[in-house]
Amino acid sequence: MIRASLLAPIAALALWTSVSAQATRGDRLLRGRVLDAATGAPVARARIQTSSRRPGIDAGGDGAFALPVAAPDTLIVRAIGYFPARVPVPAADVELRVVLHPVPLRLSDIVVTTSRHPERAGQSPIAVTAVGEEEISATAAASTDLLLAQIPGLQLLPSQPTGADLSIRGINGARVLVLQDGEPTAGALLENRDLSRLSTGNLERIEVVKGPLSTLYGSDALGGVVNLVSRDPAGPLTLSAEARAGDAGRREARIAAESGEGGVAARVDGAWREDRRVPAVTTATDALARVWDFKTTVRARAGGRLAFRTDLALLRERQRWRLSSDGFNGFNDNRGASGWIETVVTPGGPGTWRARVFAEEYSHRFRQARGQQPLANDTAPAQRERMIKGRLGWSTARGAHALEAGIDLQSRWIEAPGKVDGTISDRGAEGFLQDTWTPGRLLVAPAARLSWNSRWGQALTPSLAVAMDVAPTLRLRAGVARGFRGPSFKELAWDFPNPFAGYVIRGDPGLRPEHSWQWSVGTAWSVGQSLVLDLEAYRNDLRDLIELEQRGTDPASGLLVFSPRNLARARTQGLDAGLLWNGAAWYAGVEYSRLHATDLETGGLLDRRAPHSARLRLGASVPGFPNLRGDASLQYTARAEALQPDGTPGHQDSFIAANFQLRYEPRGGLTFAFGGDNILNQKPSGWTGVMGRRVYAGLRGAWRP
Repeated sequence: MIRASLLAPIAALALWTSVSAQATRGDRLLRGRVLDAATGAPVARARIQTSSRRPGIDAGGDGAFALPVAAPDTLIVRAIGYFPARVPVPAADVELRVVLHPVPLRLSDIVVTTSRHPERAGQSPIAVTAVGEEEISATAAASTDLLLAQIPGLQLLPSQPTGADLSIRGINGARVLVLQDGEPTAGALLENRDLSRLSTGNLERIEVVKGPLSTLYGSDALGGVVNLVSRDPAGPLTLSAEARAGDAGRREARIAAESGEGGVAARVDGAWREDRRVPAVTTATDALARVWDFKTTVRARAGGRLAFRTDLALLRERQRWRLSSDGFNGFNDNRGASGWIETVVTPGGPGTWRARVFAEEYSHRFRQARGQQPLANDTAPAQRERMIKGRLGWSTARGAHALEAGIDLQSRWIEAPGKVDGTISDRGAEGFLQDTWTPGRLLVAPAARLSWNSRWGQALTPSLAVAMDVAPTLRLRAGVARGFRGPSFKELAWDFPNPFAGYVIRGDPGLRPEHSWQWSVGTAWSVGQSLVLDLEAYRNDLRDLIELEQRGTDPASGLLVFSPRNLARARTQGLDAGLLWNGAAWYAGVEYSRLHATDLETGGLLDRRAPHSARLRLGASVPGFPNLRGDASLQYTARAEALQPDGTPGHQDSFIAANFQLRYEPRGGLTFAFGGDNILNQKPSGWTGVMGRRVYAGLRGAWRP
């Protein structure tokens, strides 16, 4: 046994010496870099081999490699999402630049939602729907809800008394996480979410992940994630202004200034808009939705190893709507402020460190009065929420592995006079780990997050996603992921009576987190140089869903007592399909979503989940007018079961919405736009909100002093 233990390292040393001698005999060390042909950016983790079948290596995170070679020979370079390249080994000692051309599967799109930092979609096996600037401009949607409602598989649901709620593959409400540049939007702690207050004016793109992403974002990412990504400041100092007006009281204005030259880049953006349509309100009488928002970002670099970024966002919103026929109106006044500071350090050793501190404050105040203004002496108290979060993350590329790890810490508080006693708070800590491994044509990403909260305990959320490039133009993918949502402050601690309605709501501190498991399989196939087919089938099983249950009568007041419990189970399953042609002068896209969303407790369908939705999009430059572009879309939503306001069964009729826009872009940085939404003037029954045709016109200009 002793001799064997001594011989083992000697044999290993002899083998290493033999291999090293063979690798270096007549060889030289070839250094090079692998680059993206479309953007010039480095291609991380590309596989480099020689045609002589010697052991290959993987490029680093910066695309650099160093490989022993002997001329004459040929390098074979492969990377997920790119066509392979064959490059002769140069005779001279020069740094070799290998350029890879991306496969037309939209895998070269830059996204941030699946990793919290920029990466190509081809480097992640998780499918991401990215709505870019061109599509945002073509829809001219003033708010995020109106834009997302056009994507099949996503549906808007009413949020009472006012607000727009989003359903992703049949899962909605607090189970869908909405982010702005990777951070939660204001109002979530008070359950005052409303997508209609989020503007689209300064966005570069919107990224949507359809399915759980709790391994990266923790609670609330049970059904999916929507991330609003702001535009990076770029170029010389540029001043821009935009105005848009339409019927039904639509008015918008926006001004911005940005500069991206030198070591510091910055942008300042302010916008105002108003409308006579309030989400979930079915009449425009006395209705008003007005939003002011301000955003700024400053980014700086110190050499090539240190980067800073700080963002600030301010929000003010007023909603007014008719409460009754005797002239009483309701008023919502919402104010929010959020900001964060991030430092990115790339030291001499492997890996990149990211540290971010985020803080947010939001207040909501409801009042009612006759007329179009609340009473000046109305002292109705405001509900408030505050949050502070800290995050430390580390990422590195080692061979065929890209590792991500992070720790999140947070403290949260809310004040809701009349509904909770004083201030309630919680604390949380989470740890996350993911490995993206690319052995050959495979892309494997196991991940897990462990979450702890001082009020509801802990949750473990693992996931596994796999993709395989069967050919450069064909990718298969599959995944399984667990999502969760921790009980909200309302569900844990609300305690308030409603004598006029005859009930009292009481939270339950013993609630457990909701959980889901999603299984999915899909494919992306580039049929030609410009035609891409994408398919994905999925099934999502939800457990321990929190719903209100009657728990007897309050002995003091005689009111019925309702309290939340982990009662419900649900299942959503279906198919998403898309076919996109993207040519040089025009594009066309067909998308379809099939959804079957079932309440497993009752056996019935979930409320307002349309079983079919589809969209046809067309866009092209007008022949003979190179500065004139037209975009059109036709959207179909099938009939769905829907509860009536009195709780009786009903339905929501099918809806066909036709939209168009014409944009004229002469020289000088000006853009003129004219368009219309629902130009067929469809008014199906059972839908909430004000329906009907709407037209608009807009002007945008940019100036460089």
